[in-house]
Amino acid sequence: MSEILADRASRGVPPVRKSLIAEHGCEALELDYELKLVLFLTARIDGETNHAEKQYTAAVGRKLDWSAAQDRMLEARVLAQPGYDLSALRFGSQHPAWGEQLFRIAAGTVLADGVVNHDERLFLGNLAFQLLGGDMSRMERILAWLESGGEEPAEPAPVEVPKEDLETCLAELNALAGLANVKQEIESLVRFLEINKARAAHDLKGAAMSLHMVFSGNPGTGKTTVARIVSRIFAALEVLKKGHLVETDRLGLVGQYVGHTAKKTDDIVRQALDGVLFVDEAYALVSGGENDFGREAIDTLVKRMEDHRERLIVIAAGYPDDMKQFIDTNPGLQSRFTIHLNFEDYTAPELVNIFKGFCEKNQYTLEASAEAALETRIEEELKTAGRGFGNGRHMRNLFEKAIRRHAVRLTLRKREWTKEELAQLTSEDLG
Repeated sequence: MSEILADRASRGVPPVRKSLIAEHGCEALELDYELKLVLFLTARIDGETNHAEKQYTAAVGRKLDWSAAQDRMLEARVLAQPGYDLSALRFGSQHPAWGEQLFRIAAGTVLADGVVNHDERLFLGNLAFQLLGGDMSRMERILAWLESGGEEPAEPAPVEVPKEDLETCLAELNALAGLANVKQEIESLVRFLEINKARAAHDLKGAAMSLHMVFSGNPGTGKTTVARIVSRIFAALEVLKKGHLVETDRLGLVGQYVGHTAKKTDDIVRQALDGVLFVDEAYALVSGGENDFGREAIDTLVKRMEDHRERLIVIAAGYPDDMKQFIDTNPGLQSRFTIHLNFEDYTAPELVNIFKGFCEKNQYTLEASAEAALETRIEEELKTAGRGFGNGRHMRNLFEKAIRRHAVRLTLRKREWTKEELAQLTSEDLG
């Protein structure tokens, strides 16, 4: 398997390498160093290199005709580096054809043991940003091609990304259940940014404002959904060039050894540039002991927020009390996170509307008596609900259970059904 995968991943390397040497004057040793560096970094994403990754790395060396001495020399050069940064792949960043070959080699390393874990996928995303211009669909096609052994992954037809429309984004925000105070705060911020933009057009000085935000609320209160809309709003207002959202958490930022955390955090920030970085459960970065690497991630993040203040907006999210503790741990966070939005728990009627939204989206209807029963049930649940109550997630779970019960109910009674029977959920389906 390692030989086959190595052959697929490396078959395009020799002609591209030859072209770069002949046409661009690139040094063969520097190109080989970049190949060795991606092999080294990818194999060590989740700690020590496993047996399958070692076999794949050796197979790639054979495919590239590296002698044992050359391989040792390249590895010694990699190991001699004081730290590792994807910006070291300068030829891969400058020459798209070479960048793709490097990415294929790295992707093969990840696939060598047959399992792509969270850290590996996150690393590939960062690598795609560095080498493939952030084309995540290209990344997925390369992975699929390597796994299948089929033809070369086809280039997609150019697609024009539509410009975000501000009023459409605001309409989507206002269509969400509840969140009245959140909607009001975002509307106020939008109007401020509009006026700032108009003032600039008339050569008037705009008021400076930090746009980094804290979203405080229990699970299922819409924090991630609102963050996605907010990122598009910033794109519509041309506050951010792309307005994409990159989601991460402690696992995506904190490393396993000294120096690893800063690199992981830098990689995530680089992926989020010109967009929004959404850090879920941000308080987990300060949950460890004195020697925990979470605080290193915070320090690195604060520095990058300053370095890229025109290109990056960070939204930190989590439980209200925990988020206050998170902000208080670092003076840099206190001065940069100046916008605080509180996502309140939904009321029973709002939760019923969320349930009905799932029904509508999936072409189900809710019988009137079932709707009344659902609201009564939710009211009772809210009386004893604690911090872990799932809000919107809870309603999604109830909906999924209801449609399974609906299917069982119908199939137990007969084998042919009307359209109304197939669509309507009853009190019996709610359990």
